[in-house]
Amino acid sequence: MSFLPSIIGGWSKLLQTFSIWMVLATLPFSVAFSQSGPCSYSVSGKVLDVDTDKPIPYVTVKVRNTEKATLTNLEGEFFIDGLCEEKNTLIISCIGYCDSTCAHHYQDGTRPNIYLRAEAHELETTVIEADRIKTKGTESISQITLRKAELMKDPTRSLAAAIAREPGVTFISTGSNVQLPVIHGLYGNRILILNNGLKHGFQNWGSDHAPEIDISAADRITIIKGASGVRFGPEALAGAVIVDPNPIYLHNHFYAGVGTGFQTNGRGINTNVEVGQGYEKWGYFVNGSFTKIGDRHTPDYSLTNSGKEERSFGLGTRYQHKNWNFKAYYSYLDQRLALLRSSIAHSGTALIKSINSEEPTFIAPFSYTIGEPNQSIQHHLGKIEVDWLYSEEGKLTFRAGAQMNRRDEFDVRRNAELPIIDLDLLTTDYQLEWRHPEFFKLNGLIGLQFFNQNNDNNPGTGTTPFIPNYNTNRLSAFWVESKSFGANKLEAGIRFDYETNNVRGRETSQEIFRDEYEFTNFTSSLGYVRKLSKGSTFRTNVGTAWRTPNMAELYSFGQHGFKTQYGLLRYYTNEEGALRTNRVLKLDDTDIQSERGYKFINEFETRNSKNALTVSLFAHYIQNYIFNRPFSVIGTIRGPMPAFIYVQTDAFFAGTDISWTRNWSKSVFGTLGASVLWSRNVERNEPLINQPPLSVNYELEWSHGDFWRFDNSSFVIAPMYRFRQFQAPRTVRPEDLIDGTVEITPESEIFDYKDAPAGYFLLNAAWRFKLKNLSGSISVNNLLNARYRDYLNDMRYFADEPGRNIMFGLNYRFKAKHR
Repeated sequence: MSFLPSIIGGWSKLLQTFSIWMVLATLPFSVAFSQSGPCSYSVSGKVLDVDTDKPIPYVTVKVRNTEKATLTNLEGEFFIDGLCEEKNTLIISCIGYCDSTCAHHYQDGTRPNIYLRAEAHELETTVIEADRIKTKGTESISQITLRKAELMKDPTRSLAAAIAREPGVTFISTGSNVQLPVIHGLYGNRILILNNGLKHGFQNWGSDHAPEIDISAADRITIIKGASGVRFGPEALAGAVIVDPNPIYLHNHFYAGVGTGFQTNGRGINTNVEVGQGYEKWGYFVNGSFTKIGDRHTPDYSLTNSGKEERSFGLGTRYQHKNWNFKAYYSYLDQRLALLRSSIAHSGTALIKSINSEEPTFIAPFSYTIGEPNQSIQHHLGKIEVDWLYSEEGKLTFRAGAQMNRRDEFDVRRNAELPIIDLDLLTTDYQLEWRHPEFFKLNGLIGLQFFNQNNDNNPGTGTTPFIPNYNTNRLSAFWVESKSFGANKLEAGIRFDYETNNVRGRETSQEIFRDEYEFTNFTSSLGYVRKLSKGSTFRTNVGTAWRTPNMAELYSFGQHGFKTQYGLLRYYTNEEGALRTNRVLKLDDTDIQSERGYKFINEFETRNSKNALTVSLFAHYIQNYIFNRPFSVIGTIRGPMPAFIYVQTDAFFAGTDISWTRNWSKSVFGTLGASVLWSRNVERNEPLINQPPLSVNYELEWSHGDFWRFDNSSFVIAPMYRFRQFQAPRTVRPEDLIDGTVEITPESEIFDYKDAPAGYFLLNAAWRFKLKNLSGSISVNNLLNARYRDYLNDMRYFADEPGRNIMFGLNYRFKAKHR
């Protein structure tokens, strides 16, 4: 309460505090403006022998017309950054091995493979396209990219779990299977998830629905940690997560890969397959995966009904004709996700016992059976993309996509074979983007977008629909430009969105209600990048973003998972101050507004031969912030359930992310990550619920090249500590609500049903190896088998987190020889 007392004084003092954050974050501006240019492109790859397919060390790689050059390491790998052009010509030479530059050029996976022949021939060059570090419109915003090699360390993870070790990023969950990304304290549809260039169309509300994305089919994932609504549109208040599929390269030899794995916790198995090839004018890839996991277990007991089944399939093709490029993609994902059986209570006494108990009240022997409660989801995505490269610098891109998301949720009840929620969500997206040639030294992108969603409840559930049927249409236009001058780069953008909504649902009396409403919004962004020295960069960005209340926040009604909840338009307070839910309000008759966020983020990055340090500092003010808070315990047909209501307020978030990588020797390096977040309900001067606590993690890797019969081998040890959430709200236990000891109204101070759990320490370890085309790993999560509960997991009310998990993985990759 005393951490930021200036907030209590009102708006003027809040703005004063915000200004202090801005001054502190912009101190690096004092560095003199006399350094080298703001070049943010890079080239990386691997040099191999075309006949033996083995890496060639100590090859000189130079960028033509620059002073940039490097030598390949023992694995034939090279990396050159600080390039000012997106396309660069590389001059490859190898004294004592060959008297030529690379005669063949390949793009394989995340980095190009460059092949050299052992015989001498005339000097040649290879032109490759640099891997662009920043997307247009986000060059001044903090972001991180995870490559395929990192993602494949555990291909059974969710998207949220795969990115959760990055500073400022974690996940909120409902059990072991339903996990959503969290960036700087925000989650749900405040984070825009782009899957293959399209906004991922799924039931993105609450902490109960995770994005249906198979990370084993992704080539890379980029996390943008700043308000990026100008570039990507509404719902990017916290940032964006961009999932890119396998690239399709031309002139690429045939490749095939297969992977399989087993894990001890849940006795899980997984397999994935991928093939592809690139010809002169066209290429393709096909992939698929399967995962099956049974009931997980903690160090002391089984988590009954916590397994999952997942199947996925994807394909893509590309055709190039002169300066036209055509691409088509399709993907399918089928999931069955179990939810912990002990989260369901049949009486008030049972609910009190399940929340207060050290162990779940329902424990059965291990099983692969997925019983109630559970979720069944099928997600289809289809996309076509056309690029017209009408000049060396100009490109026009048209992108069109459609997604079908079918969701069934089953509960513990009579007629349990019938879904309690049965939804079909159809999403269509049309985008037109023009990357214009440079004029007046401006480099930018202009775009138009039409977005539509149609959500329908299927009959036969026997319940009042949890959310109504609705149609959403959005028309958008954006314009971003950047300008470089000396060591500096300025970036600015503006976006216009017009959205209409048509809603149809049922009252508690089963009478039909209808509503129509619209939102119009302008967003903007202003960023600055400063190259302080050869290895140091400072970037700062002030961005705005907005978000319309989602349908669950407005209209949710009834039981969902282990709780009952009510949207902003499904309850009101009568003259006696009591909460009533017997009618649906019209949006225009209330003071409910769209969320508007103002985020100021600054990042300092410095690199040298031994160290890489990145420090980010941010402040985020959100008007009309909507969140779900506990309200009571109420009786339902199924039994007593914790009740939650959505409320709206103004909120403030501030924090720091730190990442430090140190090369301790040629074969040993470590990475330290830490995140601190402070958040507050400004209007009530009280803490917010479900905010990430302070966390620190470290990863130390020893890579020793040839080892025994292995071509490459490395050992990894990764400790982490997550502190107790000291900003958690007060605790009001269910028994005090049931017997009336504590009375709660919508105006009461926020509370939680259970104390925030204690901090915990986890230790993970892994051994990874490679033998010719075969690679594998043995890794252990929670090596010490610690017993703990995570504050951001809703199942912390009922059970501990899973215990030790030993995972075995093997991958075989075949690459045809070049002819």
